[in-house]
Amino acid sequence: MEIDIILEPDLSTQQIRELAVAAERYGIRALWMSNYFAHWDPFVALVPVVMATKRLRVGALALSPFEMHPLKIANAVLSLNELSGGRAEVSIGAGEGNLDAMALGKPQKIVGAIREAVEIVIGAGTGRLKAAGYKGEHFQVTYPCAYEWLKSPPPRVYLGAYRHQMMRAGARVADAVFIGCTPLEILDPAIAAIREGLGRRETQRADFKINSFWAWHLKKDRKEGYRESRRELAWRARKLDADLINLFLSPEDVQTVRDHWQDFVNAWFDRSGNIKGVPDRITNALCEGFTSTGGLEDLDREIERFRQFGVKGQTTISLRLHDDPMEALDIIGKHVVPRLK
Repeated sequence: MEIDIILEPDLSTQQIRELAVAAERYGIRALWMSNYFAHWDPFVALVPVVMATKRLRVGALALSPFEMHPLKIANAVLSLNELSGGRAEVSIGAGEGNLDAMALGKPQKIVGAIREAVEIVIGAGTGRLKAAGYKGEHFQVTYPCAYEWLKSPPPRVYLGAYRHQMMRAGARVADAVFIGCTPLEILDPAIAAIREGLGRRETQRADFKINSFWAWHLKKDRKEGYRESRRELAWRARKLDADLINLFLSPEDVQTVRDHWQDFVNAWFDRSGNIKGVPDRITNALCEGFTSTGGLEDLDREIERFRQFGVKGQTTISLRLHDDPMEALDIIGKHVVPRLK
């Protein structure tokens, strides 16, 4: 199982650079920057990383073609790829918060549009746009694009997916898929959907990767780990979708969560982690089901969880770091990476 990390998008360039150097030293595969509105541009934020490292791969996630045309996504990731000597990656998905912030919509055929976006970005890096551009139902590139300046191996292009139809599409056309936080309890059908898509590929890829977002809240102070995890719960499990949280809660508890949705959101905005009206036993069950939460005494449990991800067919896990990211990275680098090699 390979380990990636995802950083907060509001860190300083100095913090990002220091974390990147430490991540490379610990054997982390890749460092990802999130694409959020009103934050650092992920491609710009990753430039100091590639200047300070030699082996660490770098990625931006998730870019939506409904906020940025696929050709411009291609230009950005190809530029970063050249600066890094072929170490860049990008995840392309439908988009959520950014589209809401800019009052942008999505087409009716979302899966088809994302598939086309992935094909354009991959085509830009592999020379497929050189002769005639791209003619799709949703996106077009009307001029031939030769990219004669490219010298490095093409970047790896992921398709970001929460649902099985999108996972199948990603496995069929992308270099890899990036699935949302998917606990072991529902990973088997997700892997089955990806394998179905792989069976439809025109050209097989031996190094196809299955990556996933997974929140990391293990801290030296176990109580602080749970507080941080509760604070972020509003955005877990597709915003606490009833169809997902019922994996770990009774129907009555599911209804309690849905009734108090705004209280989960408030706990994120006020940074308290105090979710009014919801018992700790409910929030703890969600924290433990959809994230890695706790203290150092919980490391064995989480390492075994990651091993089981690998047994089921996942190749990589991307751990999202939050407060005090260097402490989190030190724990992961010293205790998790060596045991998963």
